[in-house]
Order: sequence, then structure tokens, then C-alpha cells
Amino acid sequence: MPDRNDLTKFARKIYRDNYLQSKVRGMIAYQIQALREKTKLSQTDFADKIGKTQSVVSRLEDTEYGRVSVQTLLDIACKLDVALIVKFASYPDFLFQTRDVSVAALQPQTIYESLAQPAKSAQEMPLGKAAASAAASDQNYSSRLRDMEGMNDNLPPMSARKLSEIRAQA
Repeated sequence: MPDRNDLTKFARKIYRDNYLQSKVRGMIAYQIQALREKTKLSQTDFADKIGKTQSVVSRLEDTEYGRVSVQTLLDIACKLDVALIVKFASYPDFLFQTRDVSVAALQPQTIYESLAQPAKSAQEMPLGKAAASAAASDQNYSSRLRDMEGMNDNLPPMSARKLSEIRAQA
């Protein structure tokens, strides 16, 4: 976590706002590019895969472009079989979670890659500070999880062929 000295420059609103906007735009652009590189596709082929045009992909990979909608990010996540997290955070958490901009850190596993991995125990699964705190303090956490368990009942089962293809690549 950043120390107090790192946070003092964020006391100035203009610095804080400009930093936040620049960092978020950059992180989105870098993530889109890292996801495209993971698929080993050109911008044109990646655009076809996510149902967009090449010019849209080019804009999404531009760190100065600031008009990305949550719906566009959801569309991309769904097409690439990865999850999307959009949440407000404290500045210490924001700085901590955005510190690693390596390509590896910006390329999440698809659900199929995750399922192809050996099962991990609950103790081995990484839990973010905020999630751990919420799980510990929220008395309704377990009941909310139980409520959510039935939400996927109407989704098609994962293709056995797709899973075996992923396992063969791993």
C-alpha cells in the first residue's frame, strides 16, 4: 500500500482528478491491447471477434480516448469469456490495484482457462483486501451467495470440446 507521503500529493484536487482520469484511461487502453495480444489477433481480426470495427479497437487502445462505455467493456468481456470489475475505490486501494501494468497482469484467464486449472482450496484463492473485508463484515454474505447460486441455471453448459481444447493448450 502507498504510504502517507505518497498520498500527500493527492490532497491537491487538480492533481488527483487529472491522475485518476489519466490512469483509468491508460489502464483501459492497456488492458484492451493486452487482451488483443493474448488472442494474437490484429486490430481488424480482434474487432471481428468482439463485434466492433477496427477503428473502434484503435480508439479503445488509445490512452487519450475517454469515451469508453461500460456496455462496450461488458460486450468485450462477454466475447472474450473474462469478467469485468467496475467499482469505486479509496485512493490507497486504487494506487495499489493499478501499480502493476505488465502485460501478464493485464491478461486475465478466460473462464475456460480457469476451469482447466486444478481446483484450489478456499485458502489458496487470492482475495482482495476489499473483498476479504466485505466477506468478514457482511453478515448477509453467505445468504447472498446462496441467492446467486441459482442465477446460472438457464445458461448453456460449457462445451466439453471447448474445455478439452483449453486443457490441451495448457
